[in-house]
Amino acid sequence: MSIEAPLTATLPAGPTRRRLCSAMAGGALLALLGMPGARAETRRTLSYYGGQLRLPERITRIATAWEAQNAVIAMLGHGQDIVASTRIVRQMPVFRRFVPSIADAALASGGGANDVNVEELLRVRPELLFVAGSLPPAKRKVLEGAGIAIVELRANSLDALLERVRISGEILGPQAQEKARDYQAYFQDNVARVRRALEGVPAEKRRRLYHCMGDPLSTSGRPSLNQDWMDLGGAINVAEHWFATPVPSGKVSLEQIIAADPDVIVAMRADDAALIRRDPRWAGLRAVREGQVHANPRGMFWWCRETSEEALQFLWLARLLYPDALAGIDMREETRTFYQRFYGYRLNDDEIAEFLQPRS
Repeated sequence: MSIEAPLTATLPAGPTRRRLCSAMAGGALLALLGMPGARAETRRTLSYYGGQLRLPERITRIATAWEAQNAVIAMLGHGQDIVASTRIVRQMPVFRRFVPSIADAALASGGGANDVNVEELLRVRPELLFVAGSLPPAKRKVLEGAGIAIVELRANSLDALLERVRISGEILGPQAQEKARDYQAYFQDNVARVRRALEGVPAEKRRRLYHCMGDPLSTSGRPSLNQDWMDLGGAINVAEHWFATPVPSGKVSLEQIIAADPDVIVAMRADDAALIRRDPRWAGLRAVREGQVHANPRGMFWWCRETSEEALQFLWLARLLYPDALAGIDMREETRTFYQRFYGYRLNDDEIAEFLQPRS
């Protein structure tokens, strides 16, 4: 995808148009006056998706409209430099514990590129903005005109996650780049460990999984990030072929789930797992009858989403589904080691239990 602003852009009509026009004028004024918000001078150029990204030598002010990207930024040593984020991340208890300053971050977005708050970003003047996919052209032109670099990154696969960690490291500087390399090595080592452990599990013994996200009747198939970590964890996704590409995710019916009768259910949210366990409409499912409804672990963010904690997600899943094959894996110690190594935070036993068995 291109990182250059389009030469022309059509602004939306109505109040949004007036706000954007005002913001564009403000950005132009900053540039004319030579104020810091203009950032007319850049010190390095980074090759990026076939284009070039112009950045200051040292990044100290970061905005992200991508919720899971906050955890990557923090892992790379720049959590304290996040000046604008999303509402959910600002309220995440663990993120606030690891990066207390997140509570004071401005609201960059409600959680996506389309609702990026241009006026607020012009106010806090970050040096760059991370988004998933692409930013609407009108908003992009305003922000780039004010000297804010727009970093648009691919999403919805583990390959995209690893690419994003690498690119983020290159953007944030040498120390972040070294941490990104360490993470890539750790991730691939976990992949190899799980593959070795599952070699002895025959196809007919592979367990069938239903994963819900957002609410009990929302799931995803192939291709998707969720499918990727299920593949690595040795699960058969019952929803793998329920959707047509290019958007293999969405709402399904309870009748579809009942017909699939999964061995295990993993709910992203603990509240959804609790609902499934107690709702009589789900009671006939094998997973419910056999006590195999689980809440997905959550730390800086939900491990099943596009966070650096994905390196633990498929390891946790494989251990959950095939405890005998992965008997040598202690997820409590794996969790403790990961956060110490990549976030410099040593979890106590209560915190580890909170991560692995969230209650809300």
